[in-house]
Amino acid sequence: MNILIIGGGISGISAAKVLLKEGHRVTILESTQDLGGLMAKIANCRVGFKTFFDEIHDRRNLTIIKGKKIEHVEKNNGIYRVKIEGEGEIEAEKVIIATGLIPYDPVEIKGKRILTSLEYDSLIDQKNEKLPEDFDKIAFILCVGSRSKEYPLCSSVCCSYTIREIKWTLMRSNPEITVFYNDLRLFGQEFFLEKVFRERGVRFIRTNTRHFEEDKTGITIRFYTDGEIKEERFNYAVLGIGLRPNQSLVDLSKLFSFSLNNYGFVYETAPLTAVDEKIYICGGAIEPMNIKDSILTGFGAGLLASMGKEKINESLKHHEKYLYKEREPEFIIGKDANSYLFYIGTDDTFSSMFYEYISSRFLEIAKELVSSGKKVYIITKNLVVPSYGEIEYEAIKGEGVIFINLEEGERVEKKDGKVVITGGKRDLSFVVDRMVFMEDLLTELKTKEFLSFYRSEPQLRWSPTKWNRERFHAGFIRHPRAKRWEGREIIGALAEILLDKEEERVIPVVNEERCSGCGSCKDACPHNAIKITPVPKDVAIFGLLSNTLNPVAKINSDLCMGCGLCASTCPSDVINLPSAR
Repeated sequence: MNILIIGGGISGISAAKVLLKEGHRVTILESTQDLGGLMAKIANCRVGFKTFFDEIHDRRNLTIIKGKKIEHVEKNNGIYRVKIEGEGEIEAEKVIIATGLIPYDPVEIKGKRILTSLEYDSLIDQKNEKLPEDFDKIAFILCVGSRSKEYPLCSSVCCSYTIREIKWTLMRSNPEITVFYNDLRLFGQEFFLEKVFRERGVRFIRTNTRHFEEDKTGITIRFYTDGEIKEERFNYAVLGIGLRPNQSLVDLSKLFSFSLNNYGFVYETAPLTAVDEKIYICGGAIEPMNIKDSILTGFGAGLLASMGKEKINESLKHHEKYLYKEREPEFIIGKDANSYLFYIGTDDTFSSMFYEYISSRFLEIAKELVSSGKKVYIITKNLVVPSYGEIEYEAIKGEGVIFINLEEGERVEKKDGKVVITGGKRDLSFVVDRMVFMEDLLTELKTKEFLSFYRSEPQLRWSPTKWNRERFHAGFIRHPRAKRWEGREIIGALAEILLDKEEERVIPVVNEERCSGCGSCKDACPHNAIKITPVPKDVAIFGLLSNTLNPVAKINSDLCMGCGLCASTCPSDVINLPSAR
């Protein structure tokens, strides 16, 4: 089958990886001269993209066309005849839209010292041996070009990217850093980075009102916080710019007859689907998303184009034992009270990883309550509702839910039957019939093994659903968030299962005669694929044979990824990779 992928970023390449593995002929059409999309523009991601792409770049069934656009499309008997400028015509039975995201360009704000996040990324790139001499005081400004009247969506990744830019900055220098934020929409283990940076002296100021004045020596930023307007000088300001849909989707939607939603993204008729059984979507064509979700949806779109829905349903039954899902717990709040107060906030870093899930659930419950005539308050220390969740948040505000956002240093306490905000200049207290705090609902959640909480960022990025070779997470137990993701994740997980089962791996071999069972390999293995097991061994004592138990390293081939870390760690050099013998 011939399949056309429009877009050569990480999501399109992920789709191609699945399709090529299934034996299809794939054409990738990239409108620019470079593959990789946004990922290839980030200094610390370029090598990762190249490594990922190198796995398929020389496949015989892969054709890549760069720097060209589509001029005309005809559909006859289920086949798309696509005319590409300067390249003639190609035929495709299925099409995958993987056009990616476009960074907002804040031309009205930018200057020599006011940089976008991507411009700043180039400044601190390891390729630049020297940083500016006045690299002493830096401000990071979040939500520039998103969460606004012009573009109401949250871009999902800007807060995470800023946290990483702070990490890369501190690896090279030690400037004074201040982060101006509305909400810190971090995910999973990123909250531990926030904690580390706070302890190191990075300041966080919650405000969404900022004004910039740049001169030759720096920038003056005016902002509203703690009940007053303040101003402060900085050497540089970094704008956490929003991400928007690729404008090429407007023309593509007309050429291929699919719909766009109100925000310029492809309308999803079913998970990862634009036109039933013919046109599929992935990555930033669906909504703003991070790299690991772009890879996940790319895998899923590739599998849909290869198999179709019916065969996928059959394959899911066959591979059901590998797919791990869990049902969400029920939150029984009750509707018998007249007034409610919800608090979304925690001082515990591990609990912070539930911000996205609790935020979305509390908003759902609040919407039901206010529609029943109840009075509802929501106090937020941090509200994490990425992408389309921001639209739902704004809608609920319009329906009468009252939001109170805490500023840095403020705390919420239960006192004498009231909820009191302390620690700041304002003195607020609330008397309600029912109080529900985020921490009240986390006891059961903290016992669950969420993939996004227990796997490192590199593991999640390249294997977005994989716990080990026998278990792939989807839905709630992969990452607790909005329900629209579950269908996408199930298809993406199946694609990853099929890729994993067909993957050629080199399993290390242990010389059991020489192994001392010291456990160094077991401690080093990131996949828990090694156990130290007692093995019977005959020994000669003064000419007589006796029997004893010797500890020996045993490798579970189902869990082993073939990384070779055990072999490099073994102090006795008794573990070898067969190819290295």
